[in-house]
Amino acid sequence: MFHFTLKDWIRQSLIAALYVVLVLLFLPISFGEIQFRVAELLLIVVFFDKKAVLGLTVGTFVANLYSPGPQLPFDLTLGVLATCLSVVSMVWIKNKYIALLMPTLFNGIIVGYILHIVWGLPLLLTMLYVAIGEFGVTYVVGLPVYKILNKHTGFKSLFEE
Repeated sequence: MFHFTLKDWIRQSLIAALYVVLVLLFLPISFGEIQFRVAELLLIVVFFDKKAVLGLTVGTFVANLYSPGPQLPFDLTLGVLATCLSVVSMVWIKNKYIALLMPTLFNGIIVGYILHIVWGLPLLLTMLYVAIGEFGVTYVVGLPVYKILNKHTGFKSLFEE
C-alpha cells in the first residue's frame, strides 16, 4: 500500500485534472469507434510515479462523465476498469516496451466491447479500431515522449520525494 503525502495528493489531483482537460480539448476524437484519446499519453507518468495509478484512474472517471448518452454507465465502470488495469499492469511489468502495450490490449478489448454493446458496432472490428487508436497514442507517440522525459532530470525531479 502506498503512503500519500500532501505533495502526492496534489500531484495526483493535477494528473487527474490534466487528463480531464486533454479529453475535453480533444472531445471529438476522445470517444467513439475510432478514437485517439490524447489524454492517454499521460499513462507514461506511471513509469516515473507509481502512485499516478490513482490520478490517472480518477482522471478517467471524471473525463468519462462526458461520455455520450447511453455509453455513460459503461464508461464510468468498464472504461475506468480498462484504465486501472492498464496502469497497474504498466507498473508491474518492468519491460517498458511490453508495459506500453497494456493500454492497447485492455482498452481495445474493454472499450471495443462497450461500443459493441451500446451502439451495436461489429465487435472485433471495433476492438481493432480502438486498439489502433490506443497504440498510436501510447506507443507511437508515448514511447518517444517517455524516452525524452526519462533523460530530462528536471522532469524526473518532479516525482522525487
